[in-house]
Amino acid sequence: MSKLKLNRDPRGSIGTAALAALCCAGAAAYALTVGSSLASWPDTASAAGAEVEAVSGASEEDGSEAPVGRLQVHVSDRDRAYIQNLTCTGASDLDPAACEEIAANIEQAAEDGAGNPFSAVDADAVCTDKTYGPQEAVISGTWEGAEVETTVSRENSCEEARWQRLSPLTDPMD
Repeated sequence: MSKLKLNRDPRGSIGTAALAALCCAGAAAYALTVGSSLASWPDTASAAGAEVEAVSGASEEDGSEAPVGRLQVHVSDRDRAYIQNLTCTGASDLDPAACEEIAANIEQAAEDGAGNPFSAVDADAVCTDKTYGPQEAVISGTWEGAEVETTVSRENSCEEARWQRLSPLTDPMD
């Protein structure tokens, strides 16, 4: 038998070791950055329950009332169309879940500086030209005492953001 003699260049092993050290350092930095942000998230099931409790308990604790409104929504989606009505009486325990969802989405939009989703997109808004779908909805009625008459579509990123905020109205209701 003959012995294999491997001719190793010391520079190659130093370069490999340096590259491995850089990769490990990058992985550690990534783990610290991303891992710490993920570690702070609560358990999904308990977080959902806590959020539901916070939303449903908000009217009793801070003195605010459940939303009041009556909206009619005409949705056209490709080859079908449907009309649905939402009536919110202000009795959160009796009203459909969509009432609280819309109220929360409107409040979140105000906090984000996105404006009221019932209002048309500002002419100066910067939006992408991507089309998210052919759906369109005409929403009319009253919400919290204000008249609502708007059309929302999915023709660009700004309209898609409105569509998502109003999805409790535009998605088929149970």
